[in-house]
Amino acid sequence: MNSITVLPHRAEGTDWALAFSQLAYVDGCPQITGTIKSEPEDFQVVELMGFEPDGHGEHVWLWVRKRQQNTEQVAKALAQHAGIAYRDVSYSGMKDFHAVTWQWFSVWLPGNQEVNWQAFKLDGVEIEHVQRHTRKLKRGTHQQNQFKIIVRNLHGSMSDLDQRLTRIGREGVPNYFGAQRFGRQFNNMPLAVSHLCDGIAIKKRTLKGIAISAARSWLFNQVVSQRVAESNWNQLLPNEPANLHGSNSVFVSTGSDDEQLRLAELDIHPTGPLIGRSRDQISAFEAQERSWLDDYQSLIRGLEKADAASLRRPLRARVQNLQWQRDDNQLELRFTLEAGQFATAVLRECVVEADQR
Repeated sequence: MNSITVLPHRAEGTDWALAFSQLAYVDGCPQITGTIKSEPEDFQVVELMGFEPDGHGEHVWLWVRKRQQNTEQVAKALAQHAGIAYRDVSYSGMKDFHAVTWQWFSVWLPGNQEVNWQAFKLDGVEIEHVQRHTRKLKRGTHQQNQFKIIVRNLHGSMSDLDQRLTRIGREGVPNYFGAQRFGRQFNNMPLAVSHLCDGIAIKKRTLKGIAISAARSWLFNQVVSQRVAESNWNQLLPNEPANLHGSNSVFVSTGSDDEQLRLAELDIHPTGPLIGRSRDQISAFEAQERSWLDDYQSLIRGLEKADAASLRRPLRARVQNLQWQRDDNQLELRFTLEAGQFATAVLRECVVEADQR
């Protein structure tokens, strides 16, 4: 049972950081604090594609290790080095800045064009492998991300920590969007409100997409928090749209015994809304979800007019291959998540950052 009751916050005048901190926990606020990302090597991410480039084609794929570098800035530097337009460099997902990460970039070089990649120079960046492929790398192509995280300066109940990690490995965690989705100091949310609620145009396409994404993610988090507070975030409610793990497949649950078994095995998951273009009719279940978002009606109306499809996202994240070890006051975690899921959602269920108490 949760120790706090989470209430919605009005879009206008919201203290976004405070509201985010009030998202519900499965077992209440963790009883241990620690320091996260003391140095970039404490947060390592490896992108898992599920396939390898085939060795030929007009797209050069680069396996890049970056330390304390922004994914977009690396892509721009690669374009400049190759003498091509930025639009001809692609990547699957954004990776953390204050971290050490490995990910693929693709560069469109048709014909016999070649680039001396060994001469590429950018602080904190190494190109470790080069391979041609028949297709460009598209956003969201990778399947999973593998994490190695070190938390330092642990203080508090170690038994509480071990119990939480055991449960996380067995049951997963609420699939919250992490704070990084909302920008530095949550600045993406005032931007979203001004655009979607107040009708202030955003000319730059990328910035407009950021605002819409932040708003959808925020509303999704509110639904997840409500379900966590009601202790049914990992259950299928009557006629709920369910998700097949590791896919975008969604179907309406029937409550069958087979579904309950698959739910317990984390093969299927309950879902929450990523609100987009309005539809002529919504289901009774979706109407119930909307009732939890009453204080965000202006944000919802703005999203319904925006150019984004209505989608469903799993309410829980399965934390695969979870391993941990403690050494004095230090914790090392290793685990794998599906693409689009946040390691910070795992961390918040077991440890509180020392400066957030």
